[in-house]
Amino acid sequence: MKKKRIGKILSRILYWVLLVFCAVTTVGTLLYFVPVLSDVASNLFIPLYGYILVACLALALLSLFTLLKEKTPKNIIHLIASLLICINFALMSFWVVHTVNEQGAKINYFKAFISERFDYVQSVDKTYIDQSKKEVPLSVYYCDDGNENKPVMVYIHGGGWIWGSRNDRLSTTKTFAERGYVVVCPDYDLSSDEEHLYNTTEKQLLCALRWAEKNATKFGGNTQRLYLVGDSAGGNMALDIAYKIGAGVYKDYPQVSRVSVIYPVTDIRAFYENNNIVTAATGKKMAVSYLGATPEKEPKRYAEFNPQNYIGSNTPPTLIVACGMDGSVPLDATINFAQALVDNQTQTKLVTVPFANHAVDWQANNFLGQAYINNTLEWFDK
Repeated sequence: MKKKRIGKILSRILYWVLLVFCAVTTVGTLLYFVPVLSDVASNLFIPLYGYILVACLALALLSLFTLLKEKTPKNIIHLIASLLICINFALMSFWVVHTVNEQGAKINYFKAFISERFDYVQSVDKTYIDQSKKEVPLSVYYCDDGNENKPVMVYIHGGGWIWGSRNDRLSTTKTFAERGYVVVCPDYDLSSDEEHLYNTTEKQLLCALRWAEKNATKFGGNTQRLYLVGDSAGGNMALDIAYKIGAGVYKDYPQVSRVSVIYPVTDIRAFYENNNIVTAATGKKMAVSYLGATPEKEPKRYAEFNPQNYIGSNTPPTLIVACGMDGSVPLDATINFAQALVDNQTQTKLVTVPFANHAVDWQANNFLGQAYINNTLEWFDK
C-alpha cells in the first residue's frame, strides 16, 4: 500500500513537471504579449526542440496511463490538457517548417534530431596583421579535397561588440566548410566600458578580409567569389564593411560578391532604444561600449555605423535571416532595412523564422540553423 502511494505521488510530480515544461516552452512562446515568459520560452523552443517533443509525448502517455488506471474527472481534465499542449506543439512545428520552406531554401524536419559530424573538415589557426601592426588570431576551416575553386567566406562573429570569439559558431562555420567553402573566422578586439573601439574594429576586420584575399588560395579558395557573413553585431559589421567598400568609403579592399547575415543589428540606434524588459539594459550597454556614447549625445556617430546610410548602386546582393521573436534586435528595424534595400533595387531576400529568439542557432541542424545555412548556400550559388 505504501509503495503504491509513493508511486502515485511520484507519477503526479512527474506529470506536473512535464506539464509546466511543455506549457512554458510551447504555449509560452505564443504569448508574445507576456513579458519575460515569451522571451524565456522562445529562447528554448528551437534549441530544445527534441527534448520538448519527448516531453510532450511522455506527458500524453502518462496522462493516458493514469486515466486508464483511475477514471476520474480530474484525470480526464489532465489528459485533455496534455493533448491540447501536444496539438499546439504539432501546429507550431508545422508552422515553422512550412513558413521557412515557403520563403525559399528548404529545411528538413528530421535533420533537427541528428548531430552534426565534420569528419572531413580541417582547421588551421593563423594570425593576420591589423592596421596597428598587431597579430590577431583567425581560424580557417576547409576540406582538403583537391578542389582549387572553392568560394571564400569571411565569417564575423557576434556578441554585441563586447563578447564572443571566432569559435562561437563552430557548428555553422564547419557546416559551410563541409559544403565546399573556405571559411575564414577572424577574432577582433572587443569594446568595453573603458575602450570604445568603433574607430578601429572595422579597420581591423578589413585587414582580415585582405588576409583572406591573399591567402585563401592556399586552402583551395577562389577569391573571385568572396562573401561576407556574420551574426548579430557581426552581421552589423559585415553589412557596414561590405556596403562601405561598395560606396567607396573603404578604398582598395576586395569587393564583396554577396552578403548573408543572421539576426543582424541593422540599426544600432534602434538596438539601443529596444525596450524589451529582458534585453534592454544589455543592448544599451553594448551600444554605448562600442560607440562610446548614447545616440542622443552622438547621433552622427550612430548614423556613421548604420549600414543603411551606405546603400547605393554598388551595394552587394544581401540575404537577411531574422528571428520572428527576437528580443534583442527589433524585427521592425530589420524589415525597414530590407525594404530600403528593395527600394534601392538591390537584390535582397529576407527570411523570417517563426518562434525563434535571438542567437538560438546553437546547432547548425536546428530549424534556425538550417534556415540560415540552406538559404545562404542557395543565395551564394546565384
